[in-house]
Amino acid sequence: MSLRPLRYVFPCAALLLGPLCLCAPARAEVQIDRIFMPHQASPSSFAVGLPGGVNFCWDPLRGAVSYAWKGGFLDPTPARPGVGKFIEAAKLLGPLVYQESGAAPLRRDDPAREPTVEFTGYTLKADAIEFRYLVNGIPVREEIRARPDGGTLVRRLQIEGGSDSRWWHVVAGRPAAELKRDPAGAFVLELPLSAGPVEKR
Repeated sequence: MSLRPLRYVFPCAALLLGPLCLCAPARAEVQIDRIFMPHQASPSSFAVGLPGGVNFCWDPLRGAVSYAWKGGFLDPTPARPGVGKFIEAAKLLGPLVYQESGAAPLRRDDPAREPTVEFTGYTLKADAIEFRYLVNGIPVREEIRARPDGGTLVRRLQIEGGSDSRWWHVVAGRPAAELKRDPAGAFVLELPLSAGPVEKR
């Protein structure tokens, strides 16, 4: 898998706006960038900007949201300074409103057993993104979108095989949370976003 930085804007016509579209919190499209991210994010992490100014860092090694922020998207300049200059993490254009840590938080049956995660791809949608990965060989399709009021990230997980099992969300410093199903049978995890900045880790 190539770790070459990529930037996409959906729909493609938004590319005509140039770099200014990265800073506007009132955007109407999904943005994605694979870049060196701050706050101890893994080198392969994705930055995703959702409509309305909710953004998050998704780690394909964990199969999880590492943190979220509100406001503008990214200033990529520190991570792409040009030849011969020191590379630093991209700058978030807004305060952190959610953060978690711990390895591979999506777990089946035994919340104490750390699984292996293998990233397989993603698809951009009009107001969401779908990540695809394997958890101990079981295919997972995870759609992430923000509620209209911007107060919650909703992770909807469709699991092919193993959906009859109990699934858990396990992060450092918090009790294991069992995932609940929606009426269509998908597992749903809601991440509340703080009204103010959260402590940086």
